[in-house]
Amino acid sequence: MELKNYQKHVINDLREYLKCLDDTSNLGAAWEKYWGDKDFSVGHGGIPSYNNELKDIPNVCMKVPTGGGKTLIACSAVTDIFHGLHYEPNRPRLLVWLVPSDSILTQTFGTLSNPEHPYHQRLMQDNHGLVEVFNKDQLLAGQGFSLDSVREQLTVCVMSFASLRIDSRKKDVRKVFQENGNLMSFKSIINDEDLLPDTPDDALIQILRALHPVVIVDESHNAKSNLSMEMLNNLNPSFVLNLTATPRRGSNIISYVDARELQKARMVKLPVIVYNRQKRPDVMADAIYLRAKLEQTARAEERNGAPYIRPIVLFQAEPKIAKNKDTFEKVKQGLLKCGIPEEEIAIKTSDVDDLTGINLLSKDCPIRYIITVNALKEGWDCPFAYILATLANKTSQIDVEQILGRVLRQPYTQYHAANELNMSYVITCSNDFHATLEKVVSGLNNAGFSKKDFRAVESEIIRYVDEEKAAIKQRRLFDEDNALSEKSMNDLPQTDEKDDDFSDIISGVLVQQYERYGGERVADIIIKKAKEQAATYRRNAEIAEENGLLTGELGDMQSQFTIQPEFAQEALGLEIPQFFVETGSSDLFGTSDVLLNFENLTKGFRLNEQDTNINFPLSTGELYEVGIAQQGEAVPKYKRLGQKESQNFREYLAQMPPAKRKDKCAESIAYNLSKNDNGLADPEILAYVKRVIEGMTADEISALEMSLHSYTIKIREKIDSLKDHYREKQFYNWLDTDRIVCKPAYRLPKVISPASSTTSIPKSLYSAEKNDMNEFERGLLDDIVSQENVVWWHRIIERKGMCLNAFINHYPDFMVKTMSGKILLIEAKGDHLDNQDSRRKLKLGRKWQEKAGSKYKYFMVYKNNESSEDGAYARDKFISEILKNL
Repeated sequence: MELKNYQKHVINDLREYLKCLDDTSNLGAAWEKYWGDKDFSVGHGGIPSYNNELKDIPNVCMKVPTGGGKTLIACSAVTDIFHGLHYEPNRPRLLVWLVPSDSILTQTFGTLSNPEHPYHQRLMQDNHGLVEVFNKDQLLAGQGFSLDSVREQLTVCVMSFASLRIDSRKKDVRKVFQENGNLMSFKSIINDEDLLPDTPDDALIQILRALHPVVIVDESHNAKSNLSMEMLNNLNPSFVLNLTATPRRGSNIISYVDARELQKARMVKLPVIVYNRQKRPDVMADAIYLRAKLEQTARAEERNGAPYIRPIVLFQAEPKIAKNKDTFEKVKQGLLKCGIPEEEIAIKTSDVDDLTGINLLSKDCPIRYIITVNALKEGWDCPFAYILATLANKTSQIDVEQILGRVLRQPYTQYHAANELNMSYVITCSNDFHATLEKVVSGLNNAGFSKKDFRAVESEIIRYVDEEKAAIKQRRLFDEDNALSEKSMNDLPQTDEKDDDFSDIISGVLVQQYERYGGERVADIIIKKAKEQAATYRRNAEIAEENGLLTGELGDMQSQFTIQPEFAQEALGLEIPQFFVETGSSDLFGTSDVLLNFENLTKGFRLNEQDTNINFPLSTGELYEVGIAQQGEAVPKYKRLGQKESQNFREYLAQMPPAKRKDKCAESIAYNLSKNDNGLADPEILAYVKRVIEGMTADEISALEMSLHSYTIKIREKIDSLKDHYREKQFYNWLDTDRIVCKPAYRLPKVISPASSTTSIPKSLYSAEKNDMNEFERGLLDDIVSQENVVWWHRIIERKGMCLNAFINHYPDFMVKTMSGKILLIEAKGDHLDNQDSRRKLKLGRKWQEKAGSKYKYFMVYKNNESSEDGAYARDKFISEILKNL
């Protein structure tokens, strides 16, 4: 199953966070670096500070709305997490997948263990086909669960919160905490420091603790209590990933998915169209008519080649009578008397389950109406559910928070030609429609959406019905013969909540009455108005995207600045040249070019042609001692565990002959190198590492065995250096042969969102600019804006703004526009930065200027240094002799 673009972005967010963990000394620093790299401030007014609730254990959350594919994202994240934590090939990889309820447990275990399901296939694909999935009973029985098996494969344990979340005084009643002779194979890895007090050493919980699992918490908003935190701590995890549409307060959210992204990916039916009716029978009749209209449209589409859809109505009964089984039967009887076949109706409550074993998506399934209260919560997915019809009494508060998300999923994750099949519908009756809408918004919030994602169409429907009633009354269509009187139309009794027995619907008379005054036409109006509202909804989303606005929660936590009005037309029309490379393919218009990137320039690179000269300056033991010195209480727990795992690995190596030990070290290093290098084949990396190790001294071999991670870093740096040199050589060769060309490409964004900003410097292109300048950069900028021929300036944002895309991505510090129409890219360099890196950037910048055309200039400006390099100037000389004359 291919990931959607927004799902790929979520996985990329995880990778970036894991890299920040690897690059920094503690969780707080990693958090600030991660969000700082995205131009978000951490703290008051920005991203909340890291909550170290699980002491020194990385504990992060992905916020993905209902229908966003959280389980697929989690499956795709597993291998990245283990790689990011530098698991050695022989280190047991245990994943504990926690779910909040038995229904979700059954569903999750079924999908993860089913060889035909995309979730299982994804795990198998990412783990070389070595995956085993267990439930609690299988674990307790030791059924295929042993130390040898967890060393050879990814072991996934699907468990419920309830099996682990328990008061310590009562833990003996849980089998997970009981003595278990089936797990003796794990005895050798049990350490006293890992043991949970007052618990048998061979209990399953002790085994899980000793393996320091990665933990995925599904629907983590359910894990709010102190007992839930104790549950997670009891697992002694190395990493915790939470998944939910509604993170609890204090969650460390590394990725936010906006509703707009889900709609663009065709995952959900938005907007939600909400309208209010006068009486409960009206709700039922409208739902029947609307569902019929939607199915009629779906069948027409199917005849034109579209996939099969059978729209379903969810009738939500009133919570106060949820335990009254007769009530659900009365709703069913009301439907039957309207002519609905019994096989099309199902009841789903905590006591009655007509859906067991039913595939609602099958063409052979007749069910079109499901009567429930809140039984269809998390874990129940049916994209054919289109309409939520709430049958609460007019004076009652409706409660749609938990069930609304069940109608949001888009069938087949694709748009349908008929727009009415791309939306969800809520029908209700209430004296206070405003309160009803608040409940709908709350339901959307619970599904990870917002108030922007619904549209109300109350007034048009009510006005039409009133007009129809008046017309019927005037024509005197009703008489005593058909038992329908004007009194029954206009003076319907209001049912007291205490005595509500749903008697107003069981006879079917009112439904028939409603049918006489135009229910079918009401359904047409609902669809017409829904289409109009949906068009407005989509246009608003398009406008936000066109303007480059960040929406959703992240938008609220980030300042966004637009281009100054006086510069907007001209600046937005700019297309600044960048480098393109011929792809070798062609189309109707000739040879096609693509924007140059690292991968283009790396093609043809072969490690077997490269040298293995690497300087390992530390003698035996020093690398290990450096690693130990860096450990401390603020360091993530998995890093401290890494030292213990290194010791275990050394003991493991000690049992092997020297040649075999070299091979094992090479395999471990290559395994960790390959995860970050998609451009090289695993065998090629392994062969290179073996060549490196063959050339090592005995002391270096000893040090290697003691600190594989440190040597892995050294070898990675060498490979990166070799690739960088290769790319640079390729770039200039391809420029000389015209395989690389420079042509208009980059357009300035309509909105920027720097973490820190300034409005105090005149002539800025945007209403505020990024404020991360050092003293020299700020002084240089003051000199620039003081020149009369300067129109505007812009601080280029690293990794987001205009870059010179070549063997490196070079982001100059400033972009400047002069009155003569020149566009200048200026790199500010303090004198202490006059080095090889600066010279490479300068050469690249001047080559860009040469290829971009006379309108564009590149300069490198030093504080005082005079340079003989073309395009490099001391600050004063640049201002007085160059900038003034442009």
